[in-house]
This record gives sequence, C-alpha cells and structure tokens, in this order.
Amino acid sequence: MQKNEPKESNSVISKSLDIATRAHHGQWDISGDPVILHPLAVGLMGKTPDEICAGFLHDVAEDTSVTFDDMIAEGIPANIVEALKLLTHSKDIPYLDYVKGIIASGNSLAIATKLNDLTHNLERGRRMGYNRLVAKHSSALEEFRKAGLA
Repeated sequence: MQKNEPKESNSVISKSLDIATRAHHGQWDISGDPVILHPLAVGLMGKTPDEICAGFLHDVAEDTSVTFDDMIAEGIPANIVEALKLLTHSKDIPYLDYVKGIIASGNSLAIATKLNDLTHNLERGRRMGYNRLVAKHSSALEEFRKAGLA
C-alpha cells in the first residue's frame, strides 16, 4: 500500500466525505459560509467510523438531490443509511416530533449523530447570534436530556 492510499477500514469514510463534498458543492448557509463546513464539523465529532460517516452525510438527503439509493450504490453501508433516514427531517413533520422519533428509534448511530449535530448547531448559533435557531436546538437537546441520552 502506498502512503496516500486509503486503508480499507477508512474507505467508507473517504466515500462519505466525497459524497458530502460533491453534494453540498456550491451551497451556502445563512451566514454566507460553505454548507459543507457544518457536516465536516459534525463528522469530525464522531467517535467511531460510522459516526464520522453519518456526520458527513447527515444533511445530504435532506438538502441535496442525492438519494439514499445513490448512497447505497456508492458503497455506504445499510446501517449508516438507516441512521440517515432517521436523521432526515421531512418538512411536514414538526421539528420536535422529528427529534422525538430519533430518540424513540433507539438507533444509537442516529442518536449520537443528532447529538453532535445539535452541539455544533448550538455552538455556531450562539456565536453568530441566531437566537431563534439556538432556541430550536436547545429545545431539541432538552428532549435528549429528558430521555437520559445527553
């Protein structure tokens, strides 16, 4: 193996990073920063390879044209895609109901990724003065606390 070749154990991380980078290319968040910075931060908060992958990919299906089937076709394992399905918020479901669904699922990968997502959203929301988003994410984090998960 050459120095710059990915190790087999990290190939899913590489695939996840590639998919997220391509999918979010040209997208900007409300503060004018590239959208990809948020999934990168959430992924890097992961404690396991699966959490890293789910963090990188957590907004892809919700915010881009890439589908779950596309991810599977690109080699993302089924357990990660199942977590991503739970993490994808349908706009016709109230936000706190969506959060409660993640909690009720008992899916440890989805729960860990959502906690990382909330942590990063709260940090950047406070830093940028986005009080409405801080309140939304604080309420979500409180649901995890009530469930004994945070």
